[in-house]
Amino acid sequence: MRISAISDVHVKVPHDAADKLLLQFLTHPIVLESDYVVLLGDIFDLMTGPHPQYLKNFAHLFEQIDSLMKSGKKVFFLEGNHDVHLEKLFIKYWPKGDLRPSQLPIVEKIDGKSYYFSHGDEHDVHNKSYHNYKNFILTPPLKFVANHLMPYSVLNFIGERASRMSRKKGSKGFDEEKVRIKFREGVQLTTAGQALDFIIGGHSHVKDNFLMANGKTVYLNNGYALKSKTFLTIKDHQVSFVQF
Repeated sequence: MRISAISDVHVKVPHDAADKLLLQFLTHPIVLESDYVVLLGDIFDLMTGPHPQYLKNFAHLFEQIDSLMKSGKKVFFLEGNHDVHLEKLFIKYWPKGDLRPSQLPIVEKIDGKSYYFSHGDEHDVHNKSYHNYKNFILTPPLKFVANHLMPYSVLNFIGERASRMSRKKGSKGFDEEKVRIKFREGVQLTTAGQALDFIIGGHSHVKDNFLMANGKTVYLNNGYALKSKTFLTIKDHQVSFVQF
């Protein structure tokens, strides 16, 4: 049993550095040997709604994801805060519902262990301004606007706000250790009382492998992929970060 996962790639335009890294992940020999392939959100820096331009611009990535599924792998796509309201887009590509994006965490029993997959932003429990923003963009009216009313060009303009928020995580004022501690505390709050063996997420842009206070549950975060230059793989419940 093998799981491979990546988050926070932030592909902006076709064939940029992030695009090339994501394709490298999707075609990596370890990923090709995996039973589960998990895309943990913010894979794209801006992807919202059912606009066909996304399928055209990133056809090579969608084709590779489709190839993984056709080879028998179970693929999960967790929406982030940069790639959201993608259900109708995915239905355009997979009309039979082969892959459906999830805005909620996925808990999967794999080979006797409980795995919790999510984008990970729910663990930033004390960031009220972020949660107000995220709750706003997930409201039914905003979903309707994204799916039916918002032109592709306007979405790109609005999406720059989310990009600026992410770029702050790469600034000199970004304290990785404080963020790491904050997310560790948040994970323990948000998953308290759940019988989980592994909690796997992203969003923080900070790489982590942390055994929680209960001495059983492991929290894992691959960090910002363009910085870490790694992806996460778990073989027979043994964790490693694979360097690109």
